This record gives sequence, C-alpha cells and structure tokens, in this order.
Amino acid sequence: MVKLKLLILFAVTASALLSCIKHKDADLIVHNGTIYTCDLEFSSSQAMAIKDGVVLEIGPEHQILNKYTSTEKLDLKKRTVVPAFFDAHSYLLAKTLKSNAIEYVNLTKDQLDNSKINYIYNAPIRELRQLDYPDFQYVARSSSGNTIKVDPLTFNSVFEAARNESLLIFDKDSIIKVIDYIEKSQLNQFYSKNLSSELFKNGYSGCTSFGVNSITAEKIITENNATFYHQLVLGGNPENFQWLTKTGRLDSGSIHLKGLSYFIDGGFGEKEALLKAHYVSDVTYGKLYADSFPLYELPELCASLNFQLIFHTYGDSAFALASTQMGKALKSVNDNRWRIEHNQLVHQSDFKKLKPYSILPSVQPTQATMDKGKVGSIIGENRDCSSYNFSELYTQNQFLASGSLFPIGEMNPFEQFKALIKSGECSYPIERKHALKALTIWPAMLAFFDDKTGSLEAGKNADFIVLNIDLMKAPFDKTSDTQVQRTYIKGKLEFSVN
Repeated sequence: MVKLKLLILFAVTASALLSCIKHKDADLIVHNGTIYTCDLEFSSSQAMAIKDGVVLEIGPEHQILNKYTSTEKLDLKKRTVVPAFFDAHSYLLAKTLKSNAIEYVNLTKDQLDNSKINYIYNAPIRELRQLDYPDFQYVARSSSGNTIKVDPLTFNSVFEAARNESLLIFDKDSIIKVIDYIEKSQLNQFYSKNLSSELFKNGYSGCTSFGVNSITAEKIITENNATFYHQLVLGGNPENFQWLTKTGRLDSGSIHLKGLSYFIDGGFGEKEALLKAHYVSDVTYGKLYADSFPLYELPELCASLNFQLIFHTYGDSAFALASTQMGKALKSVNDNRWRIEHNQLVHQSDFKKLKPYSILPSVQPTQATMDKGKVGSIIGENRDCSSYNFSELYTQNQFLASGSLFPIGEMNPFEQFKALIKSGECSYPIERKHALKALTIWPAMLAFFDDKTGSLEAGKNADFIVLNIDLMKAPFDKTSDTQVQRTYIKGKLEFSVN
C-alpha cells in the first residue's frame, strides 16, 4: 500500500514538473538522421531546430524533440544531412552563354545562327585552329579555355579594329574582353532565379564567380535580387581595377565583391603552364601571362586597399612566383583571404610558402581525374605523378577549398569529393571530413560568407541538404551515387526530388 502511494506521488510530481516545462517554438525540426555540422570539431548529431531561417540548436533526438515544438517536422528516416555546398571556383555568369552555346563535339553547321554571335566551347586546340565559318559570327573556345578563335566581324566590334580573317587569341586580357562583350550583349538574359535553380539542384547555397566585368557586377549589385550567396571576382584588367579602386569593396548581404583575379600562366596541354624545368619534347618552359604590374606592383596596392587578390597558377614555377610576390606584399598573418587557384603542380620546396602569410589554396579536383596519367608525355612522368597533391596542400595549410570550374567542368560536388579522397599510386588524398569541409565551410570562408553559411551551427543560416548516402561511411565507389534529395536555404525548401 505504501509503495502504491509512493508511485502515485511520484507520478503526480513528475506530471507537474513536465507541465512546467515550456517548449520553445521553432519553424522546422529536422530529426531522426545523421547531421554533419562541419563546425570546428566536425561534430555530428541527430536533430536540429530552426526558426526564422536560422539554426537554433543541434543535438540528440530526445533533447531537440523535448525542448522545441513545431508544426513542421522533417523526419530524415536515417538519411544524412550536411551543410549546403559552396562552389569555390565557377564561371556561373557564363551560364547565360552556355545555355545558348554549342559544345564542339556536337557541332554541325546547321546549328549556327546568323542572327547572333555563336558561342562554341570545348574545342580541341588542333581542331580550333582549323575551324572557320566565314558566313557566321562566332567565338570558339578551347577545352582549357586559354585560347579562342573569333570571326572578323566580332573581332572588329570588340576591339574596334579592322580585320579580314578569323583570328586565334591567346592573350588572357583579350579573351576576357571578348567574353565580356558577349556577356554584355546578353545581360538582359541574366535572371537570378535561373542561376539559383542551377545551384540549388546540385546542393549549393552559393558560389564564387570569376572573370566578371565591372558593368555586369554593377548591374547585379544594383538589382540585388540574388537568392543565393554570390561572390563576384573581377577579371584582372586595368578597367576593372580602376572601377574597384573608385567603388571600393562592396557587401550587399548576399553579394560580395572584394577583389580581382589574374592568370600567371596556362594549362599543361598547350604547354602554357610555367615550369621550373622544361617540357619533355622541346626546350620550352611555358608561358608567363602576367606582366610586371600584377606581379610586382598590384600586390602592394591590394594589400594597402584591403582588396582580395587571387592568382591562377598551373605550373610549379608560376606557383613559386605568385606565392613569393603575395608573401612580400602581405608580410605576415592576416585576414585578407588572398588565394591561389588551381595549384596543379607545386614543387615540394614551395608548399610551405602559403601559411606564413595566410594565403589560401583552392583546387578543382575533377581536373585531376581528367589530367592524371595523360600529361606525362608532355611534362614528364615524375611531374605528372606529383601533380594535384591535395594532401600536402592541406597538411601545410590546414585548409583546402574545392571548386567545379563550371561550366568548363560539371557542377558535381560528389565527383569533387571522390577525387579528393581517391587513394592509390600517384594520388594524394585527404580525409573525408576534410573533403566535406573543402566543399562547404572553407570555400564559404574564401568568399567571406562563413559567418552565414558553410556549416550548421547555432546562430548561422539553416542552409543544408539531405543526401541519400552517408558520404563519411559509404564505400569509395558508391560516393558517385550520392544524390541531393532536398536543398534548404535559410530553412526554406528550395529543391526537392519529389
């Protein structure tokens, strides 16, 4: 009898205590899955509460469900959640070109349109030299993007100079000027919504867009209707530099513009990567694209103006030159987030040149999938084997960002992930948790959006994706089967396969 009274008393007391607990309101509770936060400790949990587009708390299932109440719940059914990806290296604005463009492999004369400038991409350099359509305006670009061929009328319009024959153009500034001209004529086709769809369906919350001209940047910033995080990087030329110097760094919430990028050299395939030792077949060391201004004067100016400076390097000599000049201007540890892109070949003695000056490496790992084992006859087997050393770049800097190179490359984060963790002879993988950070928080950091997106933490925006596969545990061969099933930006469902 005494035991019964005690049990009744305990039940009443417990009921009273529970009735005093006030549940906190949330807009969405995500639970019953595995959530990888990509925070500093790379913690994981089972549930998450979201309100007003912001993460309230991440924790164990019972903790979140007992603490928060919401009319909307997402039962993950044991699926995986990761932060939305961020593309460190894209030419997203070129989507307006590619949507009306023709890939060279599919090119027929019947596809050409005499009412516009035809844009042809991914042409092998040898075939690009032979390509000629005298009855049409066209711009044809090589597979590497480092060479274009332009018809006389388009050339005359862009450069205001008379020419009678089609012309191959290798100069980076001239290539940018031609592409800018085409983009300018298609500015009315720029729709943030369409670009958002391209990102969201692939699980991205935002991207860094390279090669932007000041006119395009000004229009985008003025419209300010981006629904994704967009870092605009101006193409390195005097006009863009002068515009940025006059305008200054711009931050419109979802749009950042803080710097310029310059190419130091070109790719291996066309023997334009600047090497320390000559190419195999002939005594040439590649090509230096940059003149004295971006290499020896610009870094000091960018450091004094707090601009972000970005160099693109492919060969080991180009990397050594770029990192040395950046270091001289920066002098010490800083938060300018200067970056070197590509880093396809780095001499062992030069990896250490980044960290003392907080220079950050960014790579496009799917390029390794295409290049590895195929350029040995051009640069030598030893250099081919030592190229794309993701492991050493990460080890030296405790940082590595990954980009797609879209639309030259496919916007496929899972192929990037796979390339980053691939092991085997002449491969230099990084751990899976670091590969996931290379697709999320680290590229967001490069773009100055890491306070908003890139990781799932209390107080940050609820930008996340639901995956059908756990990337941390799946067999290597299965990572390519990963699919984005849902994309949430600021707690709002923006893409779903259903």
